[in-house]
Amino acid sequence: MATDEQLKSYAESLPSIYREILTAFPRMEPNRRQGYGLAFQTLAADLDSFRLGEIILACEQLEQRNLVEIKHKIFVHPTQLGERLIGIITGQSAPVVQVPELPALPT
Repeated sequence: MATDEQLKSYAESLPSIYREILTAFPRMEPNRRQGYGLAFQTLAADLDSFRLGEIILACEQLEQRNLVEIKHKIFVHPTQLGERLIGIITGQSAPVVQVPELPALPT
């Protein structure tokens, strides 16, 4: 797995569309938890300088690099690696969602 230094260097080399998509997650949903996604249309509403088609294509490329996962063909969810990269770019890390295990039902 890439080190934080490698990811920092990678982040600096990213074209603006990828950087804008990744930084949109904490900007649009400051209290979001790790892995929570946004719809393509939500990203498009926030990213004025890019068209919806460009955002979809860029997200597909982010998915090929294992930085996001596209679910149901409309939602973009950062992967664990994507969350690390978002944290490096923005300085903000989303909290991990944790709850106690649900006990089994009595039989």
